Amino acid sequence: MSDTLPEKIVNKMLDTDWFSQWLGIERVEVKQGYCVLRMTIRKEMLNGFAIAHGGITYSLADSALAFASNSHGRMSVSVETSISHIVSLKEGDVITAVAEEVSISNKIGIYEVKVKKVTNDESERIYETGRGTNKKGKNDNIVALFKGTVYRTSKEWEVTNTDSERNCETGKYTNKRLSNDQSDRFYEIGRRSEEESNEPQVNKERWLIFPELSYKIIGSAFEIFNSIGGNHKEIVYQKALFETFQSNNIKVQQQVFNPVKIHDKTVGKNYFDFLVENKIVVEIKSSDRFSKSHFDQLLNYLVVSKLKLGILISFGREEVKYKRVLNIDLLNQEKISIS
Repeated sequence: MSDTLPEKIVNKMLDTDWFSQWLGIERVEVKQGYCVLRMTIRKEMLNGFAIAHGGITYSLADSALAFASNSHGRMSVSVETSISHIVSLKEGDVITAVAEEVSISNKIGIYEVKVKKVTNDESERIYETGRGTNKKGKNDNIVALFKGTVYRTSKEWEVTNTDSERNCETGKYTNKRLSNDQSDRFYEIGRRSEEESNEPQVNKERWLIFPELSYKIIGSAFEIFNSIGGNHKEIVYQKALFETFQSNNIKVQQQVFNPVKIHDKTVGKNYFDFLVENKIVVEIKSSDRFSKSHFDQLLNYLVVSKLKLGILISFGREEVKYKRVLNIDLLNQEKISIS
């Protein structure tokens, strides 16, 4: 039986989605606005506590979001995502991600993704139905809840039979080495959103800026939230993140002084929460939502320090959120390649 349009689109995306391939993702079911993926936790996915790194469940859910949101035929990119980690996972655990469309408009789509641990008696039923609920219909074994908002571009997917024939029988992709220049699936925040900007938009969905290091930083934040939860003071998360960076062998400086100068004279002082590997500025907030001042502060840090990328992380009461912020002007000056 030939593939449906959603299946062809997902196959085409997976063909060059090296990170999802490294995860060992299996496509269980896909249709318009809906996607079920499955994977197994491997040893190299564990953190220092011998449990799955928070970035693993996030990545599986993020892939499910990407496939479900693109299944309508229009290219879509995430603009806001968040995850709540509920239960830890160990090597050998099998998990599924079920992405379902909550609402959709011409420009915006909203999705929920449930990540579940699969029990032995559920395994066959997942392949038959794409759902892992028990006989009573309860959502048992949920390990994480993910929410995502996507921006729907005007560009349509173009698929051919050749694109969809590879691995179409099972939807399973063998593990391949992660390519540095193909793993970044973050949507970037620049000076203004697309609605606010009068400047031409040019493929801003995939700035290839330090993707693997970004995953490590964000995964460390998930790890902290999974361990200590929300509702702590900002200083607690700063200390916890510093310790987690060190535990994960991430080179980091804390409270980094960066002066504001004009005519070689210091006229102001900036102190970054973290500078990771002299490449990425990381700012921490203890809040349920981001504000414009948070983005402005981080962007000013990037401009003054002449760095390309910052990551804003907010630890809320029930979830942790992040945004990557780009120094667009610097990237344009250096003519960084865009994919």
